Amino acid sequence: MQGNTDGNEWYKDVNPEKLPDIYKRIAKEIGIYNTLCFAVKFQGLYAYFPKLDDILRSIRDEKIRQEFTGANYKELASKYRLTEVWIREIVSKKIIESDQVSIFDNKPNDSNKSFDSNESN
Repeated sequence: MQGNTDGNEWYKDVNPEKLPDIYKRIAKEIGIYNTLCFAVKFQGLYAYFPKLDDILRSIRDEKIRQEFTGANYKELASKYRLTEVWIREIVSKKIIESDQVSIFDNKPNDSNKSFDSNESN
């Protein structure tokens, strides 16, 4: 536990069944040692772990857009276990984004004058 064991492996003597319920649940997933490291680092704090759905969906959608060739709706639907309609919806966002023009992309040329009131005509 990064300096907290003083060279001893006392954590091996910890009985997971004597830990609070939340630690038991964590220990089942990541092991007792990692749970104790986690507890030392975050003990006393209230922690909320939001669902990963949004970030995972975003990653999946970006992969679909990257793999889209223009005509592989069915293949992508099968690969990602989505409907073809949903693949079209995901891909259409890429098309819309790529067709948008930014007002910041164009650099002013000499014929465009500043609207600064201190500038003389």
